[in-house]
Amino acid sequence: MVEEMQDDPIAPEACGNTSTTDCGFPTSMGLVALSKLVAPEQKSVRAKLVRNVVFSGLRTALLWPVPFLLIPFTLGKVGTGGYGTWAVFLTLINLTALADLGIGGTLTKQVAEHYAHDDFKALSRLLNTAFILYLALAIVVITVLWFGSGHLLSWMFRGSASSPSELLLLWHYMLVIIGLNILSMPFYSVVTGLQRMDLSTVSGTFYTLSGAALTIVLLLLGWGLPGLLWASLLTTLLTLLLLTWMVRRLLPRVVLNPLDLRWVEVKGILGFSLQLYVTQMAVVIQNQVEKLYLARFVGVVQVGWYNIAGDVGLKMRRIPELLLSPVIAAASELDARGDERRLEELHHRLHKYLAFVGVPLTFYVSAISGRFVEIWLGPQLQVVAWPLAVLVGVNFLNLMTGPGCLILVGKGLLRPGINSAVAGLFLNLTLSFILIYKFGFSGAVVGILTTIAATSVLFLYWFYRATGYPLGTILRRAYLKPAACSLAVLAILRVVVPTSHLGWLALSVHCLVFGVLYVLGLLGARFFDLVDLAQVESLLPFASVARRIIPAA
Repeated sequence: MVEEMQDDPIAPEACGNTSTTDCGFPTSMGLVALSKLVAPEQKSVRAKLVRNVVFSGLRTALLWPVPFLLIPFTLGKVGTGGYGTWAVFLTLINLTALADLGIGGTLTKQVAEHYAHDDFKALSRLLNTAFILYLALAIVVITVLWFGSGHLLSWMFRGSASSPSELLLLWHYMLVIIGLNILSMPFYSVVTGLQRMDLSTVSGTFYTLSGAALTIVLLLLGWGLPGLLWASLLTTLLTLLLLTWMVRRLLPRVVLNPLDLRWVEVKGILGFSLQLYVTQMAVVIQNQVEKLYLARFVGVVQVGWYNIAGDVGLKMRRIPELLLSPVIAAASELDARGDERRLEELHHRLHKYLAFVGVPLTFYVSAISGRFVEIWLGPQLQVVAWPLAVLVGVNFLNLMTGPGCLILVGKGLLRPGINSAVAGLFLNLTLSFILIYKFGFSGAVVGILTTIAATSVLFLYWFYRATGYPLGTILRRAYLKPAACSLAVLAILRVVVPTSHLGWLALSVHCLVFGVLYVLGLLGARFFDLVDLAQVESLLPFASVARRIIPAA
């Protein structure tokens, strides 16, 4: 479907117009800078990993305040019932990931492999076949949801203040969003497969900030729930256009040609992706099924509570998770080169840095969750505090399986992930159903905690059997010192500075003091080695002074 081109079809000189770039995109300083960023490149795996983590970190820092400002604003404009209704729609939109069938992970892996070998003919066949598959999936999903709207609307919106006709209109908006989401998937996978997390960071930042801006404007104009759906729809469309342009710039020798569908390529993609899909499906369901059960058995208000706690938990997870974003592509490239030693080193470093960032974050947020919710949402929503504390821990426990799972995907070894995913899927669907039916909101939290704990232990055991990596040693060396330092600092601060009466400023200072004491504790415990310090120095050259000061393991 895609051909190799003798000339770059999107080079400015090919347009015959010096006042525009990329055949019609107007010239501006921002676009020129972005055009320079969006260009083919050749870098080492380590350089790509470091660059990708840095850009992901910048994105996290920039977007950190957005949900914490947007959630109370939205609650104030649409109320808890309206927010709960929006949370149900948002859950269904997030379930769009189930339509992927694992193709995204396969695409990321194969793009990395073909690009490493400069095989643009194979890349062309792969990308065009994948796009047709996603287009077919979008049509099927929208059709099924269109015809099932009558039953699903009555089943999922218990306690909603919106009329059936209003819900049906919102449902149609949601279908458009889902279709656009599915069509965005192949382009995002290509950017990730090329290990250009700097560009996925740009697109993700654009999505979040433009969505927040449109949400605020439309809610201020009094659009209510329709405004929330319209903001999501417009943002998804604009992000799709941005990703499409990025892929055109990154792969100028590949052009979209729907007539070049290769059934052999379809078989190759689905053969791997359907195995990968089991793991992906389990993750998506574990993140969303409690909200569906709550919508059916309890009501949309409780869905809103759970969505707030879950959303904050996921935002906290995003901070350490940024370390894992480029792993599939990097592992695929190393495996293609047969570099097993560096793969094992990659696994060890990922766990070490995951523990360094994630352990203190999990402990601290869980410890101050009550006060945080009280000053953020008010004492009337204190019910959100304890599920927030639990879900932060649940998310990090699940994240601990990430390094092993993603490296196995890069190596093409899917069985440990599939086994644990199937076990977790069965446990999650049955246990959460029973607990929510009997105990309501609290049952949802207990159900997801039990499921994630059991499946995480199972995966780590099966991962060790599949790879032979010294997993126990890695976990002990990575997590013991961060956990001990975090608990020690929290115990001291609890005695010296109780958080029960702190405001925003004081709580921010409290958090800063915790972070400084935690890092000093790790330095004293010789948690970092010379390789860690070299990585810091590669990013911040002036940090070479740290080598002479910091005791290294």
